[in-house]
Amino acid sequence: MAFHVPFNQRRSNRGRSPIYIGFDPPRRKFNWWGFNGLWMSMMSLLTLGFTSPVPLLISLNGLRKKKGPRKAAVAGTFLSLLGVGIAGTIVAVTMAAHHQDHQRRIESKNAHIVAQQKTKTKQLIAVATDELRTYRDSHDGQLPSIIDSNMLVIKHVDPWGESLRFDGHGDHALIRSAGPDKTFESNDDVTVRLEGKTESSNQLLPL
Repeated sequence: MAFHVPFNQRRSNRGRSPIYIGFDPPRRKFNWWGFNGLWMSMMSLLTLGFTSPVPLLISLNGLRKKKGPRKAAVAGTFLSLLGVGIAGTIVAVTMAAHHQDHQRRIESKNAHIVAQQKTKTKQLIAVATDELRTYRDSHDGQLPSIIDSNMLVIKHVDPWGESLRFDGHGDHALIRSAGPDKTFESNDDVTVRLEGKTESSNQLLPL
């Protein structure tokens, strides 16, 4: 409402200030949402941003106020978003580290299992080798033919479900397991050398 001066005081010549009658000028409303959002957002940084969503909502509500200053709400929103970013980064880094640690544990466990399986495979090959060694000792150092030797060793199945294989190399033989990848002639084969005369495997015609 506009201010006015009483009619009888408008032309006063006594040198005194006129007395104004009317309502006080309207005061600008204080943005409590923005203020509370600002100080709460600053406090949330002490918690590494994990409580930042709360002041973020409060600051956003302060931005919606059309009356009253909104600078505090803007600052509170910025600090809250910064806190959310910090908390999100910490969570992401922690989850990545946990995933890597979990993968390392799985790989270590698998490596331990494979080591145990290879030990059992060597024991299995030792049994097959003893059978061939018995034949060799009774035949003047001569091992059975490739076919007969394979018939003796294929009855032994390694921990990966594959039969053993006999490879002749003329002056010695190899008792071979395909290993974890179940593929012969690969880097993870488990082999044991057996001395003795035998025909070479490459002398056999391919099937």
